[in-house]
Amino acid sequence: MTAPASASARRFLSCDWGTSAFRLRLVEGASRRVLAASRGDQGIAATFSAWRAAGGRPGDRWDFFARVLADHLARINDQTGTATTGLPLVISGMASSSMGMRELPYAGLPLALDGSGLTTDRLGPRDGLPHEVLLLSGVRSRDDVMRGEETQLIGAAAEGPSEAPRVLVLPGTHSKHVEVRGARAVAFRTHMTGECFELLATRSVLANSVTPGAAPGDPEPLASFAAGVRAGAAGNLLNTIFHTRTRALLEDFPATANYQYLSGVLIGAELRELAAGAVPVTLVGAGPLLDAYRQAFAVLAPGTPPAVLDADDCLIAGQLRVAQHTGML
Repeated sequence: MTAPASASARRFLSCDWGTSAFRLRLVEGASRRVLAASRGDQGIAATFSAWRAAGGRPGDRWDFFARVLADHLARINDQTGTATTGLPLVISGMASSSMGMRELPYAGLPLALDGSGLTTDRLGPRDGLPHEVLLLSGVRSRDDVMRGEETQLIGAAAEGPSEAPRVLVLPGTHSKHVEVRGARAVAFRTHMTGECFELLATRSVLANSVTPGAAPGDPEPLASFAAGVRAGAAGNLLNTIFHTRTRALLEDFPATANYQYLSGVLIGAELRELAAGAVPVTLVGAGPLLDAYRQAFAVLAPGTPPAVLDADDCLIAGQLRVAQHTGML
């Protein structure tokens, strides 16, 4: 991935603070190369709960969250052997939510993807957090919301500008389908695919019929995933998910294959409309989940594979673009 022509930024700290996970990276601005990173499970939900348990005093809220940041900043300093004091810190994700460091209102649609469309809050250094902070907001439509994915969208627009309409798919716990026209996001829909899979696989009657993992080279899980994708795209979802159980009871499919079948059913149901191919699709993701969505498109629309962008690259590119627009970088 190449840096945009306008990128002349110095180093900055990139924080992606989600509901359940935390990531902090030291980034070389001009090249967007990650120089050091620190991850943890101190997501916004856990940090907010800890703040409430500690008394939940509004005046202490920022400082409480800042201590989590300080711990990870110390790890970055240890990795690089140099202090990061004074470097700009850009934070996206749930940190600007009602559970976060400071709540910011959602930006509305249509959303300009040049870095100018988001609501932001620029805060000066404080004791315990000697960094200028840029906090990024989320986006809302009439009946839907996102926080975090909008930053990836802005980065994706920087990497693949197009005047033609397209849909960007961001797989995840709450997968997003975003309609982009020119340089603006004009509509989006949330699909609770990942969360539904987790609930069905661990807390429903299907839990005894599925288990993760498979022997290396075993073709059955992949075949079951493809079968699930086709079934999810073609049938009634509430009926089709129950076939996960009947496959185990009546057809002796192993639990590892059924795990993939259930995943395929839910992803197939999510992608059913997009697979018709009326609008080009770009996948913005990473890791096994991205692979699963690519496989699903290969099953449903073998002649029209989606374009693919790395979610982490897009996140950093989006943060950089917004920071440059505000004059922080």
